[in-house]
Amino acid sequence: MVFTIKRPASKRFFQLSFEGFRPQGRNKFEQFVNIWAEFFRSLLEYLWDKIVDLLFLIGAVIYFLFQLPSAAKSFVVKKLIWSRGKLGRPLAFATVVAVSLVVFTIGEVLSSYDFIASPQVRADYIATSSDIIPKREMAVTTVPEERKRTESYVYKIESGDTLYSVGQKFKISVDALKYVNNLSDNSILKVGQDITVPPVAGLIHTVERGDTLTSIALKYDVPTQAVADFNYLLDTSSLALGTELVIPGGKVPKIVPVVSVYSGAPSTGISPAASANRGFCVWPTTVRIITQYYSWYHDGLDIATPHNIALPPLLACTSGTVVRAGWDPFGLGLHVRIDHGNGYETVYGHMSRIDVSYGQKVSRGEIIGLMGNTGRSTGPHVHFTIKYNGIAQDPFNFIQ
Repeated sequence: MVFTIKRPASKRFFQLSFEGFRPQGRNKFEQFVNIWAEFFRSLLEYLWDKIVDLLFLIGAVIYFLFQLPSAAKSFVVKKLIWSRGKLGRPLAFATVVAVSLVVFTIGEVLSSYDFIASPQVRADYIATSSDIIPKREMAVTTVPEERKRTESYVYKIESGDTLYSVGQKFKISVDALKYVNNLSDNSILKVGQDITVPPVAGLIHTVERGDTLTSIALKYDVPTQAVADFNYLLDTSSLALGTELVIPGGKVPKIVPVVSVYSGAPSTGISPAASANRGFCVWPTTVRIITQYYSWYHDGLDIATPHNIALPPLLACTSGTVVRAGWDPFGLGLHVRIDHGNGYETVYGHMSRIDVSYGQKVSRGEIIGLMGNTGRSTGPHVHFTIKYNGIAQDPFNFIQ
């Protein structure tokens, strides 16, 4: 009798009929995989536990090392207190001996490894009494006459010298020479006598007790900023006693004291000087108080603001490109430098705020920041400079 297996009536019937059936070979493979998976899982758990223990141990050691100096210090202090100073001398002696031993040991180790070695001089380079060493001419540096001196010079009087001839030689007034050297009209110059010559057409003042930058400027009728700039005074609030300050353009004080009102107050007008370049720039701010004009020792205009008012804005005097906007370490503080093309450039110093950045295009009269008191400054103002091919010009020849 022949039996035939018919096709199941449905897929569900087929799944139920063979549920739980696995070939023998496949069951062994799964057992092998499960064993190794369990092994690796146990291994990873073991390693993780050891890593945690190791990290805990490292943390405990670090904590102990941090606490060790404090504990040692407390222990030593307690011992010293309990002994009432008896251990002070032995402890100091032990410290000196320990440091000496450490230095001696380290020195021996370094010298053995040629880290520190005495220079060996070859015999060929040792001069003997038979060697002839020719004398060489020393180079002499000649200072150009047009270069401005920044320090006073001690001149030795020669035959035929007079105060007038010395003043002509150094381009210094006779009154300045007499004042600096405490001479009078009746003083007689002697050959070999030393006299002090100021570095510029001005005076020299030695700081005394009670002197301030303002009082010195008032005494010699010069702007305060001129004294600060020429002498590179970064801290204008205090002056060291005995310091010699050069007063550029200073006037000799009257011998007879008189009560007068200081005539060097800031001017509110603009010089009427005309130039072919007038109109190149507009006035660089909204105030017109000039505290210092352009001169050979001051390369621009100082324009200040009245006290107790908001700091005025600063304006680009004409269109151009910002080539520098930031801090100047040489006295200008926060400043902006604008290139106007054709060799012209303007600089705005001592600003309190900068509203432009490097490479920015600015137009004529555009606000570039606020007036301030940063850098080497004695009060809120702007140091405004116009340069042509790198040489400072008188701004009044260009301002509209």
